Amino acid sequence: MKNKIESIQILRGLAALSVVMFHYRFYLVPNGADFTIPNKLFGWGSIGVDLFFVISGFIMVFVTNENKSGIGSSLKFLGNRLTRILPTYYIILLFAFFTGGAMSTFHYPDKVSNLISALTFHPYLSDTAPLYTPKSGMFNVRWTLNYEIYFYIAFAVCLLFKHRVISLAAWFMAPVITAYLLTSSLTLSTSGYQFHSVLARFLTNPIILEFGVGVLAGYSYLFLHRKVHFKSCCLSILAIIAVSIGITFKYLHGYSLISAVAFFFLVLIFAIQNNQILKFAPRILITLGNVSFSWYLIHVPLASFISGKVEKIYPNSMHTTTGFILLLVVSIPVAILCHKYLEIQLTQKIRGLIQKTKIKASNTETRG
Repeated sequence: MKNKIESIQILRGLAALSVVMFHYRFYLVPNGADFTIPNKLFGWGSIGVDLFFVISGFIMVFVTNENKSGIGSSLKFLGNRLTRILPTYYIILLFAFFTGGAMSTFHYPDKVSNLISALTFHPYLSDTAPLYTPKSGMFNVRWTLNYEIYFYIAFAVCLLFKHRVISLAAWFMAPVITAYLLTSSLTLSTSGYQFHSVLARFLTNPIILEFGVGVLAGYSYLFLHRKVHFKSCCLSILAIIAVSIGITFKYLHGYSLISAVAFFFLVLIFAIQNNQILKFAPRILITLGNVSFSWYLIHVPLASFISGKVEKIYPNSMHTTTGFILLLVVSIPVAILCHKYLEIQLTQKIRGLIQKTKIKASNTETRG
């Protein structure tokens, strides 16, 4: 089985593009100006996060479908995921740190807390659900990685068990049941439960069910893809149109389980119609999907760095339509470079070093 379904990479590319435009919309008008038009144009873009979460659940099922259960499979999965995301994350975090004030950070307690949160993936603000981290400030996009890593750890635990579907279902239901028992209430809103502990709010937030929607899409695909065949991609086009209408009329919006359910059908249809879609889909969308993780991480600190440098010479020049387009265009090749040299090459080197260390340790034990 292939490691990638390229039609899903197209959806990842679209998700990344929507999030980038959502964050860059503030550059469409001068600082302090009215944001009504930017919000109307790209305020819907946060919905890309929901699509990312659904895709993540789908992909984890897809890439581990043939893995045997047990500690070896679990550790390998977790090692592969963490070596893929952590080196890239920390290097771009370092870039965000040095271009965002660096040592001045330590003069402000709130910035220190934010930095510690960024380093440890620890949610700490109760008033920003489902983010639980600052909406602005250094590397605010990291909040989604808190959920990603939480999901990876849970998925790795589920790989220990032979009946993987049951263990995954139990994990997704556990927070819901626990929250209900503790609060005597049930909610599907990502505003979450009002526990005193931020960690308890984070662990029980219904947004984690979006990964479950993706897992369900993954198993649905494995069941259907050999049984259902299409000669055209009309169904995928209709699905895109339906989602677009839902977004336009605000039936679908960011951080919503309803949006996740809509993306269940979108992801499933795209995966099943992969071959048909690839016949006409622009290659650039697949490229954007391949580099989406790096693009997601780098786009905010990169824009802050560029606009800060340029506007020292030409005030407010980046807060224009031209500035918006320029930042969008520049961020793509930078993301491609980050993907190539950090996500791919650095990850391979780290995995190679880990493998050499394991072999060396094994040889030492054998000699002993």
